[in-house]
Amino acid sequence: MTTLLPFVLFPVLLWGGALQTNVTMEDDGGTRKIKEDDESFQKQDELPVIVRCNLTHLEWLSNELCQFSFTNDMQDINKDLWCDWESVIRPYNMLTLCLEYLTSKLGCFFPNNAVQEALLQVHIQYFHHCHDQEEGFSDAPHYVAVTLTIVPVCLIPILVFLIVCKSKVRE
Repeated sequence: MTTLLPFVLFPVLLWGGALQTNVTMEDDGGTRKIKEDDESFQKQDELPVIVRCNLTHLEWLSNELCQFSFTNDMQDINKDLWCDWESVIRPYNMLTLCLEYLTSKLGCFFPNNAVQEALLQVHIQYFHHCHDQEEGFSDAPHYVAVTLTIVPVCLIPILVFLIVCKSKVRE
């Protein structure tokens, strides 16, 4: 297998091809091959009812467990520090881990609409007034942008003219 590895990876690296991974699954006594591109296993509606995700239950548990714990942690933090990422990262990480854990235990996919709604509610309640503290450079004033564009454009014909005149003088 080690000797075949360069021959398998070469087309992928050179032409940007994708490796097709086949997974064999047992299916009622027979085998079924699933390719990497096949995403039919993610369709919740096709799963048996006992395995299917219950989003209502997930929403209720995320409110009762995860958001409640996050709210208690945020009450311990001064309101002035709610926009300071260093102060909020631990409770926010615990909230995310709690939501991921609940999602996996209930057989749901992560992320999903219930988790997105829970995170959205947290952001609306605690972080709606926070602004981006790492503001990048603002756009230059219009006159500066026009000047910096026109000057090089005008210099090009002048430089071409000077080069042509200089070449004529040598001849």
